[in-house]
Amino acid sequence: MAPSLSATSEMNSRTNSAAAAPLWVLQDGSANAQTLLQRLQQLGYHVEVIQPAQLLTTEVTVVPLVVIVNETHEALLSEWWQQVSSYLRNSALLVSDSQALVQNHAHKFAYVASYHDLDDVLRLKIQLLTNQSCYRQQIVELKQALSWHKARVDREHQLVEHIFQNALSRNYLDYPHVNTYLTPVSKFNGDLCLIAPGPLGNLYMLMADFTGHGLAPATGALPLSQAFFAMSDRGVSVAEMVTEFNFRLNRLLPNDMFCAAILLELSANGERVTYWNGGMPAALVCDQAGTVLRRLDPQHMALGVLDDDDFDSRVTTFRAAPHSSIAMFTDGVIELLGHQQEFLGADALEKMLSQYPNTDRFNELVNELEHFRGETPLRDDLSLAILYCRPTGLGEVKPEPDVQSLPFKLTSELHPEQLRSIDPVSNLMAALSQLPLLRRHRTTIYLLLAEAFNNALEHGLLGLDSALKSQPEGFAQYYQQRADRLNALQHGRILVTIELQASTKQLKITVADSGDGFIAPPSEPCVRVATEQSYGRGLELLRQMTTDLQWNQAQREVSFTYSM
Repeated sequence: MAPSLSATSEMNSRTNSAAAAPLWVLQDGSANAQTLLQRLQQLGYHVEVIQPAQLLTTEVTVVPLVVIVNETHEALLSEWWQQVSSYLRNSALLVSDSQALVQNHAHKFAYVASYHDLDDVLRLKIQLLTNQSCYRQQIVELKQALSWHKARVDREHQLVEHIFQNALSRNYLDYPHVNTYLTPVSKFNGDLCLIAPGPLGNLYMLMADFTGHGLAPATGALPLSQAFFAMSDRGVSVAEMVTEFNFRLNRLLPNDMFCAAILLELSANGERVTYWNGGMPAALVCDQAGTVLRRLDPQHMALGVLDDDDFDSRVTTFRAAPHSSIAMFTDGVIELLGHQQEFLGADALEKMLSQYPNTDRFNELVNELEHFRGETPLRDDLSLAILYCRPTGLGEVKPEPDVQSLPFKLTSELHPEQLRSIDPVSNLMAALSQLPLLRRHRTTIYLLLAEAFNNALEHGLLGLDSALKSQPEGFAQYYQQRADRLNALQHGRILVTIELQASTKQLKITVADSGDGFIAPPSEPCVRVATEQSYGRGLELLRQMTTDLQWNQAQREVSFTYSM
């Protein structure tokens, strides 16, 4: 049995003084060999003469081996070499009376010596051989330890992989109107692409990129995926989903980790898209010819960075053009390093997407990316997904049943202490969602109410100017001002009134504030804004999705009606 590291240390200490040091000898039985054996014993070595057959069953040992052969027995040396060359090779000291024999076989042994060498020379070479054997034994033991640890790590990875597979078993990557290209750097993917159907035939899709790659960032996928699938089942709005995601990741991830993400919801008819983009590259909305119609720019901080009070969950909604598609990707795609050591870049990716706009040419797009990369090792996880805006086919939205609902009128007056400590929109929606008639329209009502409320708070009470967002670092400055002014707010109120007209199935929402910030132009109560701006889409959204939109400047009140 091979000695342990403690035995190796003991052997090192013993060989430092030659007293009773063990020594194996393979010799030809000549008189010169017997004389040399006596010399070695006189030097203090415990000599043990062995046969080649003993070496065949011996593993690596720390006992040095001396091979003694006369010139007349060179054939015997060749015979030994054929039998135990794996042990003799670079692991023994050859001693002979022939200089020619030594020169012929020196390349086969660690050290060579002559019968006529001084005792000190022999002792030095045996000591070097002993040290070499000790080091070799240590290497063997380290390899064994590494092999054990590798087997343990592999087993742990198998367990984690099993957990991930179960957690993502509901992921609807086989949805017929989505193509994906997901390639991790290591066994575990730091990127995440989740797809799930909603209860109303709608479709949710999340593309996320955690800091780094490998097992550490992939662990964040577990709580995120659990929340995503659970909230998709309930048909929760995009704004509520990202709020919950941020809440979980902010408490889970260390300070040096975060999660860039884009979350979108496609309506059952494939026409309406609601999205939130926090720190991800701008997704591209293209027509069927590959022309870019719109860029879904990041307008928020990544998930897990901000506390609940500072997190902005506002979303953007637009109407998708017929036969259009949405390409989402992580920064690993645009930073893909090619075989000529150049980065792909956003422009080149956009050009590729325009060349292969249709679902039946997605494989050609992937081949183009692979050809660009060549044999260059990946530096980051690659995730690319293209969603084609078609009717989802996930369950036809049945006509609204004739639910008998009582008409009601709900009024909530919010003062600075409530505005600082709670999320009024989420609280109101929690109550409204209990009503069967309103539950189906939860996402849209949340979106409309949030736009009106945030307009009243930020521009009415806090006097913020959205034009700040158009400047570099403007979003960060805007939300820092929002937090500072909200903390300093002492007076003012926001009055929210929600009235259900049950007979006509119409919901009237009125939001009034006591501030003097935003003033709508008198010539057009509802301002039509440029959709390419990074701000100002809220009123345009209300205009598109509601009726009877009115702005009362004297009462600082906006009201609109949503038909169900």
